[in-house]
Amino acid sequence: MHKQISIVVVDVVQVGYSIGLYAKVKNIDNKEAYKELLERECFSVDKSKIKISPINLLADIEQRNAVYMDFLNMLKLDLKHKKYLNNIGFLDSSIEHCLFKTIPKNYIKRRLIAHSLSKNHNLCGIPGFYQEEDFMWNFNGINGFFVPVFDDNGYIKELSIHLDTPFNNSSDIWFSSNNKINGTNAKNLVMRNNIAEDSNSVILTDNFLLGHLITETINFPVIAFQNISNSYTILKEIENTKISNIIFALQISKCDKNIDYIINRIFKDLLPLGYNLDIKYVRNYKDFLEENFSENYTLEKVA
Repeated sequence: MHKQISIVVVDVVQVGYSIGLYAKVKNIDNKEAYKELLERECFSVDKSKIKISPINLLADIEQRNAVYMDFLNMLKLDLKHKKYLNNIGFLDSSIEHCLFKTIPKNYIKRRLIAHSLSKNHNLCGIPGFYQEEDFMWNFNGINGFFVPVFDDNGYIKELSIHLDTPFNNSSDIWFSSNNKINGTNAKNLVMRNNIAEDSNSVILTDNFLLGHLITETINFPVIAFQNISNSYTILKEIENTKISNIIFALQISKCDKNIDYIINRIFKDLLPLGYNLDIKYVRNYKDFLEENFSENYTLEKVA
């Protein structure tokens, strides 16, 4: 009986991974069967080795940008999300320029979009995409819209998701596929704009939407981020510049929740380094149009 099972398993591997049959023979679920098959030395029908891309290996920026650009061009922005963006200050032209797009809710639609994308791009190493048990590519359906994170050259590094309903006290999460079949984990990357060697001031914000809005409204040097826990990432972005003034732009509705986080996990490390540190509270986009927008307190007074 054991020999018969072994023969069946070998035949399964050679004819193309019949995952369901392998799982049934091994008395395991399909996901575990897939993982076991990946760990085996697999061969195609003509006995040539199948190359399996390493899981969670981040693709280079050119590949990520190409995939995300084509991906976003396949999506639309729902009216409710457009109205939300208009209400917080984005012009229609800015919404189009920033490439905000709604995440499709329909499961079949997501599979078709990912499948179409996989015909033109290798999705291995692209955060957010993963394969299901039948080897078809897909991405998760989450109620919200995509917020692209650009680099200095205008390439899309990753995608953030602005949630319709906050989760764990956060309105923003990464588009990631960690712990998924052939998935890739998103990195905690930052978005910076208008920072030059002679820049002496920069606005920080822990919200990519606010970062986009600052750039579109006042064209000021800005660094936007989410889910970082110390100042190292910020310091790397402003090294080799003349920046001495750091301003944290904080949405007024999030002040109570975020002020301790800002002081204890970001600004605390910057205090001994001699930077002039300010916090500016933002009620809405009109505050950016004022010469000294919103209330302004030095960190020492807040602390």
